[in-house]
Amino acid sequence: MRKLSFLAAFAVMSLASTTTFAQEVEETIIEAVAQQEDKVEIEVSELPETVTATLSADFADYSADKAFKTMQDEKEVYWVALSKEDANIKVLFDSEGKVIEQKDGDL
Repeated sequence: MRKLSFLAAFAVMSLASTTTFAQEVEETIIEAVAQQEDKVEIEVSELPETVTATLSADFADYSADKAFKTMQDEKEVYWVALSKEDANIKVLFDSEGKVIEQKDGDL
């Protein structure tokens, strides 16, 4: 009888944790989709001067291929896809030209 009640309790706890995990994954996916929908492609020439100055100073070996404007924490930010020879990176800038994040790969 103890084994049966232990198995029942284990099954209930497993189901609850699986449901919680599924909800967290779903929320993460919804958030990622919302961020993608808010991302607007712009011309590289439309980037703020502060961002282009940082690109010239810190990423002179790269060429800017694409740029996107989006909102993060209620502030405008800019994703820029950069490439050189066999390397591709994407860099997130705030409106003052400060690098917020840098990742390998394309946008």
